[in-house]
Amino acid sequence: MFVKGTFKKASILFTLALLPFLFGYFIISFLLFSFIAFLMQFFRDPNRNSPMDKGIVVAAADGRILKGKIDRIEPVDYDYPLMEYVLEKNEKGILISTFMSPFDVHVNRAPVSGQVVKTKYCPGKFKVAFGNVKTENEKNLIVIESEYGKIGVIQIAGFVARRIVQYVQVGDEVNIGSRLGMIRFGSRVDLIVPYEKFKVMVEVGDKPKAGETVMASLK
Repeated sequence: MFVKGTFKKASILFTLALLPFLFGYFIISFLLFSFIAFLMQFFRDPNRNSPMDKGIVVAAADGRILKGKIDRIEPVDYDYPLMEYVLEKNEKGILISTFMSPFDVHVNRAPVSGQVVKTKYCPGKFKVAFGNVKTENEKNLIVIESEYGKIGVIQIAGFVARRIVQYVQVGDEVNIGSRLGMIRFGSRVDLIVPYEKFKVMVEVGDKPKAGETVMASLK
């Protein structure tokens, strides 16, 4: 499966790539066809089989290819950027951050079932998605009110990523593993769960699969 509209874009580019081929500009045509192949793999949107166990939180993003992986797990509090929308003033959370390479699937999925109660887009820079991107880079927050409390998903743009797309709106009901949106090209996704309620089930260096990998479970 592919993201809606992918085949239309690819067909237009395919037609353009044929023109230099017909006039003997084979190298240009080869480069264009290579770009089309990259575009097609980037806009993949495979079906996922999400676990239905009670008390679990699944991955919101893929981090499986090349340098894609979970690269940060840390406690956060109310003063951490955007946490005032996810945590209460006296509450702590656990942030699990997944870096996505340009070759990972970039469709993000709901980590839990529940209702979308808050979204917030924050314009910013497009630096490489390492370092101090939590305050500088463009990002988008989605908060889901679940039976276990509020769960946050932050889509963060990177150096190559130039557009964050959100599929859901406040008031929407989502099921675990359903599609929330996507980030176009390399980027990262932060997942925030309540510190007191959940135990982290992954480690730094693990390669999660969106909608399937169990990231945390109720204590």
